Amino acid sequence: MPLPRRIPCIAVLAFAALATAACGSNSSPTAAGSEPPATAGTQPPAKAGTQLYFVDGNTADYSGDFEPGTLNGVRATLPGGKIGDEFRQRILKINSKVKDFTYAPEAYDATILSALAAIAAKNDSGKAIAGKEIGITRDGTKCTSFKQCADLLADGTDIDYDGASGAIEMNSTGSPSAATVGIYQFGQDNNYKNVGYVNGTTPDQANIRADQKVSGPIPKGDGTLTFGTLLPATGDSSFLGAPQFAGVDLAIDEINKAGGVLGKDVKQLKGDSGDGSPNIAPSETDKLLRGGADVIIGAASSSVSLSVIDKISGAGVVQISAGNTSTAFDTYPDHGMYFRTAPSDVLQGQVMAQTISEDGHRNIAILARQDAYGEALAKNVRSFYEESGGKVVSYALYDANAANYTAEVEKVKAQDPDAIVLISFDESKKIVPELIKAGIGQNG
Repeated sequence: MPLPRRIPCIAVLAFAALATAACGSNSSPTAAGSEPPATAGTQPPAKAGTQLYFVDGNTADYSGDFEPGTLNGVRATLPGGKIGDEFRQRILKINSKVKDFTYAPEAYDATILSALAAIAAKNDSGKAIAGKEIGITRDGTKCTSFKQCADLLADGTDIDYDGASGAIEMNSTGSPSAATVGIYQFGQDNNYKNVGYVNGTTPDQANIRADQKVSGPIPKGDGTLTFGTLLPATGDSSFLGAPQFAGVDLAIDEINKAGGVLGKDVKQLKGDSGDGSPNIAPSETDKLLRGGADVIIGAASSSVSLSVIDKISGAGVVQISAGNTSTAFDTYPDHGMYFRTAPSDVLQGQVMAQTISEDGHRNIAILARQDAYGEALAKNVRSFYEESGGKVVSYALYDANAANYTAEVEKVKAQDPDAIVLISFDESKKIVPELIKAGIGQNG
């Protein structure tokens, strides 16, 4: 059946066309509040050539990676609503060097939520916190700051926390049931600016298995809530690290200024998820667990989180990510210990499919990195796009560590698609020049 009207997506970049040189629920989303959704008036000018779409892993400042104008006209979407100037200023007081605020609100909310869950449970142990994470995001008195929410809990009032990233409303598997999506467009400087917002929802799981629920005795914590951060200081997603570290730092600063949790300041241990370096995250996770972390914030990459989720949940520690979007977490046997403040790719796949369809493309190619993130998103894009009546003429997964992508690009070119969906991270800096070299997306 045709997809419903307009849903520009959670993490999609749209190339109107590439320049000729480079040196990087099933329910329908609706307009978000008073923020304008993308309209025909904000569409990039029509150009000849194949249109290219990226995902959120590449929504960054590419001013130093490509020749000026290479990304001019690119349209993008990212999860998260409008980041107000007041929140930006609070982040900048924590880290004045932050330039991109991607996932900073989600990281902030992940930290605040877990601190409030410990207060609600009157216990700082991981299992106790896990038992309260979902409930404090729904069906209670609305509150929007740690102090306001903590005061309500102290009075015995159930709360519904709405944070910097919006109304979180976690579903039964610990994922947001609704999300705001920002729409962006790149300019001559290869950087992006916002042009509107939309809202979307994702379906809940019909049945939650026993291995997705907290079980066994709930231990008593040591009285000090300790956060571990497993975020990308290095690796493919390192550009996402600074804003997330700053979001956590800001939350902890505000929590402690408001009296801490259970009468004590909360503590933080920092770890590097080393996205793209699979041997780093497990050892860094071990370090955080040895340090007594009750809650681990991260990782940013779905694949990295999946590589350590058993280790974390097995230790009775909460894992909550600000950036994971893979659908793999919706059914993962996490024993009720995994949560996220970023939405599932079920919504992202639908949004991307409709965006492409509305842009008038009926034959597309999908080129995705071969990992939990890339495969899950590619599958959803394909499913929703074909449901809308479109045809996927080429579907390929690639090794993110390959020396080059010439073979993949040539296969895509041979199918002569109207558009290409490139689901990638930092390797797009290699893939985009190869697409240009092959004549895909050039003005003609």
